[in-house]
Amino acid sequence: MKTKDIYAVFGIAPSTLSDWSKEENKKHTLAKLLKNMSIEEVKVILEKKHNSKPKPMMLLSTVNCSIGNKEKHFTLTGLKKLFYKDEPLSIYDKYALKTIKNEAIKEEINDFASYYKISPKRIEVVLS
Repeated sequence: MKTKDIYAVFGIAPSTLSDWSKEENKKHTLAKLLKNMSIEEVKVILEKKHNSKPKPMMLLSTVNCSIGNKEKHFTLTGLKKLFYKDEPLSIYDKYALKTIKNEAIKEEINDFASYYKISPKRIEVVLS
């Protein structure tokens, strides 16, 4: 792409691109990539629709809002693992499950289960 195309598409000023093009600059590789891509390739990439589902953050939010100690907050992965734990549950694990059971709406649980492919039977067993 030409400098003017890079500016038009990404808003990167020509002087900035010039700085990035210097070998010692951390963004040298990015400048090289931008200059070597065609405008058509960039348009195809930017116009491509993203079909990925958004991560189910509501259930995580419901659980974490009720845990005062931020160091004990769950991550999405940690919450997923909660449904597959074999070892004894910690006090925070039990609290999270109780919160899900009592406070989460069905849609939050279904979105989470669907995204992480957790069977409804497993959800039912863990929450019972």
